[in-house]
Amino acid sequence: MNLNAKSLPRLKPGRHADGHGLYLTVQKRGTRSWTQVLRVAGRRLDLGLGRFPDVPLKEARRVAVRNRALAKAGVDPRHSTEERMSFAAANDEYLRWRRFPEPEAGSTRSNQRYKWDRAMANHVLPAIGEVAVAELSTQEVAKIASSLVSTPSAAKFAMSCVERVCGWAIDSGHREAANPATGPSRQIKVPARKHAAFLAVEDVAPALDRIEASGSSLSVSLAVRFLALTAKRLVEVRRATWGQMDLEAAEWTIPGDAETKIREDHAVPLSKAALDVLERARGLGNGRGVVFPGGAAGGVLGDAAVRKAMRQAGIAASPHGFRSTFRTWAQSRGENWEASELSLGHRVGSSVSSSYARSDMLALRRTLLERYAAALGL
Repeated sequence: MNLNAKSLPRLKPGRHADGHGLYLTVQKRGTRSWTQVLRVAGRRLDLGLGRFPDVPLKEARRVAVRNRALAKAGVDPRHSTEERMSFAAANDEYLRWRRFPEPEAGSTRSNQRYKWDRAMANHVLPAIGEVAVAELSTQEVAKIASSLVSTPSAAKFAMSCVERVCGWAIDSGHREAANPATGPSRQIKVPARKHAAFLAVEDVAPALDRIEASGSSLSVSLAVRFLALTAKRLVEVRRATWGQMDLEAAEWTIPGDAETKIREDHAVPLSKAALDVLERARGLGNGRGVVFPGGAAGGVLGDAAVRKAMRQAGIAASPHGFRSTFRTWAQSRGENWEASELSLGHRVGSSVSSSYARSDMLALRRTLLERYAAALGL
């Protein structure tokens, strides 16, 4: 043992050996961290054991002796995580720090937390969950990306999750080395996103009639009709509740939500045709809860149920395509550009200009959507 606890704060920059492959690395800026060099099955491992003085000399020596014993037995110390935080534990801590909402029991809605948990469970944690986050290598992360080569979007999202967790680990002192997901993430090339297929205005009403005649549930067919009339996002329609509806004022207020693209409450004027849809939907849940319930429990209507109904009705368009139908119609008629964009829930102009232009153009949007409903023939 070459190091002395009293002398550690005074050591000059460099690498100072202590035995059992244990070193104290002193950076020029004064940061001191423990590393250990071992060989397991002929392969060199450089392990980070934490920072000094958070990890005192006595503790670093104890861990170093344990790691050396494991290495002699042919066991990779990185997979024995009782001493250091595993990647799975780091993922849990990151989610708490980030304040991601807890996943709903049995929910499969396409929100960020659901996508995160699914990517972790299916692709990441089985591969590196038990590896200490301090020792996770670029090669181990790259193997995950390679296994998803046929689905580049899934690979990109999985790498983003790993990169964010490792970034948190670095910032919080659980990892000294560089982020192992940065390189693999840059190598993934995601194909250009295709625009959603959409219908011409004159084709919308016949398409909606085919959905109702196809045997789909009333909740699904009404949700698609409401989607077409309001030009809103599918997730907003699926999660719409009666508490958001003011039938007397003919308005639907979509609350701002970090899980969607709307950050502020958004008022949607309802045309007479849209109000008729709501009137028909009253019997689905007795005017309580979600407007278009799905499943036996009356929960949020599933995204897949809507898409399936459109496919079975032979509609060669996506639910998001109804927004393109509206925007194309408005553009071809020379309708007010700002009112059209606000009707889609888009931010108009830069953050600076929008901070001055506070009008939501509700009256103008109301007449615009009435004209659009008439153009649809609904």
